[in-house]
Amino acid sequence: MNPASRFPVVATVVLLSLFLGPGAASGAELTGQAVYTQHCAACHGANGDGNGPASVWLYPKPRNFNLGLFKVRSTPFASLPTDDDLFQTITRGMQGSSMPSFTYLSEKERRDVVQYVKYLTAVVEGGQRVNKFEAAAKSGQLAKPVVVPPEPADNVENLVLGKEVFIRAGCVACHGETGAGDGPGAATLKDVLGIPARPRDFNSGAFRGGHTGTDLYLRIHNGMAGTPMTAFGAAMMKPEERWAIVHYIQSLRRRDIEVNDMLTPEDGMIHAKKVAKLPTEPTDNFWETIDSVRVPLNPLWPEPKPILAVAVAAVHDGKRVAILCTWRDASFDGSAVRMEDFQDGVALQFSMSDTMPFLGMGDSKNPVNLWFWRAGWQSEVAGNRPEMRDIHPSMHVDLYPEKGALYTTAIAAGNGISVAHVSPVEDANAHGFGTLKSQPVAQQNVQGKGVWRDGFWTVMITRDLQSPDADDVKLAVGKATPVAFAVWNGEQRDRNGRKVISNWFHLDLEN
Repeated sequence: MNPASRFPVVATVVLLSLFLGPGAASGAELTGQAVYTQHCAACHGANGDGNGPASVWLYPKPRNFNLGLFKVRSTPFASLPTDDDLFQTITRGMQGSSMPSFTYLSEKERRDVVQYVKYLTAVVEGGQRVNKFEAAAKSGQLAKPVVVPPEPADNVENLVLGKEVFIRAGCVACHGETGAGDGPGAATLKDVLGIPARPRDFNSGAFRGGHTGTDLYLRIHNGMAGTPMTAFGAAMMKPEERWAIVHYIQSLRRRDIEVNDMLTPEDGMIHAKKVAKLPTEPTDNFWETIDSVRVPLNPLWPEPKPILAVAVAAVHDGKRVAILCTWRDASFDGSAVRMEDFQDGVALQFSMSDTMPFLGMGDSKNPVNLWFWRAGWQSEVAGNRPEMRDIHPSMHVDLYPEKGALYTTAIAAGNGISVAHVSPVEDANAHGFGTLKSQPVAQQNVQGKGVWRDGFWTVMITRDLQSPDADDVKLAVGKATPVAFAVWNGEQRDRNGRKVISNWFHLDLEN
């Protein structure tokens, strides 16, 4: 159940006032609480302990705000972050983790959430609840940001020094000689809660707190609280040595990963131009004339071969919309017949209202409509999915009577997942965790087709703008509709909640 349905904002405020007494949330904290309840509590927990209902599906685990330990800070080791540190983390997210960017929230909402996150870092003094930031401010112990010296020019001598310091400081013990995160001590590392903490893979892993030189310099200088990553401050390194390590780490980065770090859409809009006639195939040359938007993807669980982004293009003819999704996938996984096989897939999640609800399947007050294309269903519709007898030619097959459907209970019950599919796209709805429900067969009105070629999937999904079904999102020309994306990689055994997801975007059907 989504926390928003269990703890309405007003009720939670009343409870806080009753049980916490003086020092309870007020002002911007209360405003931030409303935003936190809708967008953050499902992962971080209603009380900020990191144990929200979504946390069981996530790794790394969501931050426990009660502990007051924050990884990404401009302040020295063992100190609290600044308001701007928290604001930047909320704004840009933690790339390579399930923490998305919240740029779709207004600046005021993000700053109010900062105040509520600070409120959740609680200590009890004299029977009163005081957040750790207030306590540090009263005692004059709030730290100031570390001053970062100007970044020197990158050259060969600097890289040689960086490698020497990288080895001398013991970085190879965790990050490995090549920076792949495979050092001899990597497998034994744990955070303060005893959860395994994998060292960063500098070759291809995301720099979660930012990838610029200043970001990395601060990470090395300040360490990452609550993790095995210690601080290498003034007593450990000179500034020029720290900069040399930064440049050396950046040199270990694969070029394609580096590009993915920096490319982001400017306005979060996917503009669908109006055309006279919609393309009929995902490989139609027409699509070459339409600009795509690069939609970054975050994993909910560590992926050995992460799909970093999906390219999205869209057009409409005033009656129907066509959305094209393209992503890199080295293998075709479209025959999920055996129990050990999994299929590739892509899903579009539309908000049924003008708001952007909780990213994970909406919530009780804000349902979502999902269009889920599956490669296995595509193979079935195309008539080239192998049968079990093709995979296991020596298997025994029972012979059923004339009305054999009675012995295939799911089909006999009209289960839309089990019946023969006429479209590779499932039309479904949800209003929070555990509520995903496929629409009846008669309402399955989303069409699609996918083509895998040269290590890429290209999938086109179409539907009427104004569907008569009450559970379908209503798309209108001149209106921007919130939409998010998810991709499954069958080769990595992705299924259900194991996938990569995007932030909220807007699909704008232009006049």
